[in-house]
Amino acid sequence: MSYSPEHPKHRAGRDLKLVAAAAFCLYVGFGIYLATYNNFFVGVIHVRPEQLGVLESVRESPGLAMAFVLALAMHIAEPMLGTAALMLLSIGFLGYAGTASYVPIVFFSVIWSVGLHVWMPLQSAMTLSLAEEGAKGRRLGQVGAATGLGTSLGITAVLLLSSNAVYSGTVSYRTWYTAAAVWVAAGAVIIWFVRRDLSPPDRPRLVFKRKYGLYYGLTFLEGCRKQVFITFAPYVLVKVYGTPQMVIAALMLTNNVVNLIGAPIVGRMIDRIGERRILTTSYTGLIAVFLGYALTRQVHVLWVLYCVDNLLYLSTYSLTTYLNRIASREDLTPSLSMGVTTNHLAAVVVPITGGLIWKAVGYQVPFFGGAAVVAASLLLASRLSRK
Repeated sequence: MSYSPEHPKHRAGRDLKLVAAAAFCLYVGFGIYLATYNNFFVGVIHVRPEQLGVLESVRESPGLAMAFVLALAMHIAEPMLGTAALMLLSIGFLGYAGTASYVPIVFFSVIWSVGLHVWMPLQSAMTLSLAEEGAKGRRLGQVGAATGLGTSLGITAVLLLSSNAVYSGTVSYRTWYTAAAVWVAAGAVIIWFVRRDLSPPDRPRLVFKRKYGLYYGLTFLEGCRKQVFITFAPYVLVKVYGTPQMVIAALMLTNNVVNLIGAPIVGRMIDRIGERRILTTSYTGLIAVFLGYALTRQVHVLWVLYCVDNLLYLSTYSLTTYLNRIASREDLTPSLSMGVTTNHLAAVVVPITGGLIWKAVGYQVPFFGGAAVVAASLLLASRLSRK
């Protein structure tokens, strides 16, 4: 059969590459943010633990409304909505470039958070819609690898230009966040060119069905676990152990090289052995990671645990493929959006609660709580149907 760019298979392949390219650009900008924000918050904004908890809770609050936002926008094609989401994210990063005080940082964090949380279910939904049957996990892993490559590039730039051995000048935070905004805006342009007919025109506005209960429950617990770690783990390294920006960037680069290599492998494993075995193995390891963070006083061990958590986090692709396996096609995007909302029920409460607990009794207690949450996830994962 001769090649035709309009053939559905070739067209889907082209559009999948565009989704991956847009995700790559987004995560170059996000990698710059990840490698700089902890030191920016501590060294420039002088954020205290309880302030960090408030900032993270407010920043995550848009995730609560995502099911309703995407329900209202159901008649807007997903690529157009993705373009708008990435432009909001770009504006938020640009706001970081122009301020150095706490309240404006909270405001601009909410702006880019809205964009990111709209994008998250769209990226998964577009990838699943374009992927061929029997390769859903593999395609999710490949797009995940593109995000890992982009994040690695952003972090590497920070790492190299923070090293006096490579670069003798000083790159300001204003320059970093401006560059991040430009990369994300490039992703917004790319996603505009994906075809518009990815989802059924009669998809429901909101979906909250009992048969998706395990997915919602695991997603909620994942939100609890994730927020404890991403809010406080790097902050502990900087605030308690004085880890410099160059080391933080190196750890994040290591994580994203792991993502780049590991995401396609994990995706193939999900297709081959199913979600339940992947998740039970991952959750068992995560319990050890959280207990290690609470009990260990050796910073080098904490650096290793920080990277192990990232490796085990790749198992969350299983939640998306599980939903895709049990959901009808018209339910997929609204159900993923509802998953973002249930995930962020925890994300709004956990950071501020964890910050107050840290202030009252020390940083170890939130990590003990995180271990308990992962144990609950392990029990729920054992109830997933076999593939």
